[in-house]
Amino acid sequence: MTELNKLSKFVTVINEIKNKRYDFALKLLSKINTNSNDRYIENKLYGSIYFKKKEWLKSLTYFNKLLKTDEKDLVILNNTGVALFNLGRLNESLKFFQKISILEDKSVNAFVNLGIIYKNLGFYSKAIENFVKALEIENSNDSVKQNLIDIFNYYIPRKINHNLLEINREIINLNKNYKFESLIELDFIRNNLNKIKSLNLNYKETQIFRRNKINLNCDRHFKVFNKFKIIPKYCFNCYKIQIDMEDVINLIKLFFIFNNIKLENNNIRKCIVETRENVVGNYKGYIFCTGLDEAKKLLAVISSEINKSGLYIKEIKIKHGCTEYYKEYPEFENINYDSEQKFKYRKEWNEKENLIDNTIQIRKKIDEKIVGPTLNQISLPDILIIRNWIAYAKLINDKSSDEIFEQDVKSNYISDKITNQINLRNK
Repeated sequence: MTELNKLSKFVTVINEIKNKRYDFALKLLSKINTNSNDRYIENKLYGSIYFKKKEWLKSLTYFNKLLKTDEKDLVILNNTGVALFNLGRLNESLKFFQKISILEDKSVNAFVNLGIIYKNLGFYSKAIENFVKALEIENSNDSVKQNLIDIFNYYIPRKINHNLLEINREIINLNKNYKFESLIELDFIRNNLNKIKSLNLNYKETQIFRRNKINLNCDRHFKVFNKFKIIPKYCFNCYKIQIDMEDVINLIKLFFIFNNIKLENNNIRKCIVETRENVVGNYKGYIFCTGLDEAKKLLAVISSEINKSGLYIKEIKIKHGCTEYYKEYPEFENINYDSEQKFKYRKEWNEKENLIDNTIQIRKKIDEKIVGPTLNQISLPDILIIRNWIAYAKLINDKSSDEIFEQDVKSNYISDKITNQINLRNK
């Protein structure tokens, strides 16, 4: 029987998969009378449907059957690796992409996935090695470049050669001998920006972090909020100091303060340009705190540093949780500085949080994702983000950007993010 004849009885199922009607495709597939000659195609369709539905465990049941028939099927090997990765079984996933890289030595996809897994596991040297291999095959891939550059926040590569690694080394060498007072000089910024002037890369990031090893797990918390419109229990003890600036020069100066300040708990801190629709304020810095007492203590510390530096700010204040929560629960925003907060976590919310947690696979110790800490020195990702900040400033007619870099600075990423917000940002 030809392959075409074998497929004929599954045509309607295949069409439903193409139309993304996966549940209906499953229903049709279950009603088809199959025999041993159809088994491979049947398993492939079941595996594909469950894979597209992101039901990873079910998809693996069928991928394992398929690999017993053809252990070199690159598509099934890749999908198995992806499914295992999404289940948090990173070391198992690694083996499948290693096999693909051997079977197909020019597989950009395999090298990228190997890089991402090694990056998650904290094996930064191996991650860089695989990202560089991918770029040797496909040098125009901005996504791979971004993954590679992100590692420079945590690790200084020394032995591997690539132009991005060389630029990173030059930037580190340029700033490593500067004292704090020099770090807020405009010439220093210009020199670093000139290092990347010819780097044609649409870097998709607007926030510079300085992290410790604590994982705030914000993705999980927003899953809870977005699904059920409830505030996760964790967030009730989350406070942050927010600092608002008038212009991009002062944002960059605040970043230098955040880069150099020594905090007792090395609190997570970040500087951003605001890109969320309908959220006012353009230039912001945050320090994340565990509890209101720590926030009040650090407010005094950072206020003192700001005063000493001569930084001009619009406002500095303590905030509770995230802005996104305030529309749904306005009372959550109000902070009682002297006693208990009036708005409290509701017990019935715990059950809904558990529903989300039950969908998140618990990782084994060897598969745990490595988080931070970031290096407290200025590197290529920082300068690329500052370039995005300046592009943002020029788009919203912030003239202070001309003092830093008179030349036109453009970013397709920034333009796409705020094109519909220009009026709000100008105000």
